[in-house]
Amino acid sequence: MKRLLTLILFMCAPLVASGQPLDLYQADVLVLDQSEAERVRGARASLADVMLRLSGHPRVLEHEDVRAAIARAESYMHEFSYSGTDERLERDGEEHPARRLSIRFAPSALEEILRTAGLPLWPANRPVVLVWMVEAEAGERQFVNDTEYWRTLRSQARVRGLPLVSPLLDLEDRLALSADELWRLDQAAIRNAARRYQADAVLVGRYTRSSAGVVRSEWDLFHGLSRHGYDIRAEAVVDVLSDSVDQVANYFAEQYAIIPQEEGPDALIVQVSAVGSFAAYKSLQRYVESLPVVRRAELVSLRDDALTLRLYTEGGVDRLISQFARDDRLREPRVSGTLRLPENRYLPQGSQANPLSYIWSE
Repeated sequence: MKRLLTLILFMCAPLVASGQPLDLYQADVLVLDQSEAERVRGARASLADVMLRLSGHPRVLEHEDVRAAIARAESYMHEFSYSGTDERLERDGEEHPARRLSIRFAPSALEEILRTAGLPLWPANRPVVLVWMVEAEAGERQFVNDTEYWRTLRSQARVRGLPLVSPLLDLEDRLALSADELWRLDQAAIRNAARRYQADAVLVGRYTRSSAGVVRSEWDLFHGLSRHGYDIRAEAVVDVLSDSVDQVANYFAEQYAIIPQEEGPDALIVQVSAVGSFAAYKSLQRYVESLPVVRRAELVSLRDDALTLRLYTEGGVDRLISQFARDDRLREPRVSGTLRLPENRYLPQGSQANPLSYIWSE
């Protein structure tokens, strides 16, 4: 009898990997046919998934503005299409052949819903999580590659917009990491085996089935230097897996989601230091307002010799950075002679949570 299964998702702190771009605004749903009634039903279900994925906030669907938007989901559809499937859909206790309805919603409209409601937006550049699984049965430990488990993980990860990477479990993997090392949570071996995948992420999960059949699990998420634990109980393994994805997604959304405000794509937040006098401030103001990419500049805050500006631009953050680089009046901070690395590569540059940072040079 299966006594214990440990599922490992390891956050590889030393590794540097970029989050995978996601299409946050697209969703698929099974429908019975191409009728308007089925399209309305499918649109509502799809928009609920998209709003949860887009915000990252676990209770976003409880907000009255979001519920109202879901009720008229068809009005937010940008495009849709149908395709055939081999799957079946249960309706009123009977199974029927199903078609797949693919919908892409209008990004600006959905972001406006979040902005109006004051709800967070989790940008598409998200950390990648590498998933390992190992099980023990009758004292024997082995890697798990159960298709049902992976289907559950990937399905819930798609709903939450969490990029997952599965190991190949080829000879290279097995030489670098044994099932026993994975079971013992040998971090050195896990980090070494994970290096080839360039993942960002670990959740270490142990679960056991009680005599009553309840699955009890403990999970530890490693992110950078931090570690977060979760206790999950469920009636089935697939429920444990779905809940583990939710816990990881909730954590990352809490770290990286922003509240959409007026800065949007054309208004950027810039912090400038070494502005030591009123004359320096006026000089900086004249310089910024003279730039062809800047439509308007607003002072957000002033403290000691540093200030924060909101710049309304033409062309976005890349064009503004390029403009600053041309004449070297605003210089990026350097540490030990090298350019300072961005503090958070998962937050949009120039947002309130991740402002552009410069030093003023008279």
